[in-house]
Amino acid sequence: AILHKYNSYYLIHKNTLLLSNDIHLSYGDKLRAVEHMENELHDYLFYYPQNVSHFLWLYKTSEFLYCNRELADKMENEFHLYQNRSRFNLTFMPTIYVASVLDKLEKHYWLAGGALLGWYRHCGLIPFTDDADFGLYAEEYDESIRNSFLGNPVIPLWSALGLANDSLEFRLFTGHWTLDLFWAYRDGDHRWFGFQIYRTKYRRTLPLLEELCSCDLFGHRFSIPCSPTDYLDGEYGIDKWRTPLEKNYRWTNMKYHSMWNDISWMYVVRLYTPNGKLRTDKFAIEWVSNHFNYSFTSIPSFLNVIPNGPVTLPALNTNLINSISAKQNSSRKMPQLTIQRGRQQQNGTRS
Repeated sequence: AILHKYNSYYLIHKNTLLLSNDIHLSYGDKLRAVEHMENELHDYLFYYPQNVSHFLWLYKTSEFLYCNRELADKMENEFHLYQNRSRFNLTFMPTIYVASVLDKLEKHYWLAGGALLGWYRHCGLIPFTDDADFGLYAEEYDESIRNSFLGNPVIPLWSALGLANDSLEFRLFTGHWTLDLFWAYRDGDHRWFGFQIYRTKYRRTLPLLEELCSCDLFGHRFSIPCSPTDYLDGEYGIDKWRTPLEKNYRWTNMKYHSMWNDISWMYVVRLYTPNGKLRTDKFAIEWVSNHFNYSFTSIPSFLNVIPNGPVTLPALNTNLINSISAKQNSSRKMPQLTIQRGRQQQNGTRS
């Protein structure tokens, strides 16, 4: 295959030569994009990747898709929504960095939510957004991801929500830009993201996403669902995402699921300092205790995992915080999701 240098990655063009029907190409079957990598010169004067297994791992998600240029032009000409290049280093550079870390760890990810919508509809970012979402396969989770962002100088881990086997989400925050990592759990013929508002758990239904593809965003390669319009239809409603809404948008695929029980609640919230230390201060304790039926006075060291052994609950509070049953809570009004989400996350709240 011939790799053509393009922006910050290589393109492998689709073969246009007429070939016999019995010839099946390993490369050149379709347009593809792979990251730059170290290579070596072979004796027969061609180059090959130093890390062949990593190249093959990248190649599995390399099918290249284009954004909707016609729709992006409409966003500018009709809605006057332009890309804000002045915020590029504050917002998009950390996103590039997170993608490169996940690629090096060989953890599959994809642009999700508004990040995917920005790529497809604007061929960039949604101009009025201040955060981005990545989806990841839950079965690929391990602590190398947390360790990579604890105390990270580019974009540190601010909080980890949920349990490793239920609704896990990492919130990375630079001080100006929030990037959420949502893990997608396989459940029969679909997947789901968890979404939490304090002790209330919601689930967003997703397709299986058995294959991922590649795209270009500001000259950098990112992974995306191979059927981006189907994904967006599922998230926001069929074709409703084609008209921009600055606020009061809704995920149509999100439904109430349950409430965290008291034992789980002690382990589902972990806040971190910029230096990567577990926060055990008054703010971290109150974040949990304000929604807890028990006298919570310290943060357990377990990392979003319930211990194998028995857990002893602390003394019961005089005034129960969560005395309303989960069944009663299931009738609550669905939350509206606004662009304020990224700003509120730094204070530990969500709307």
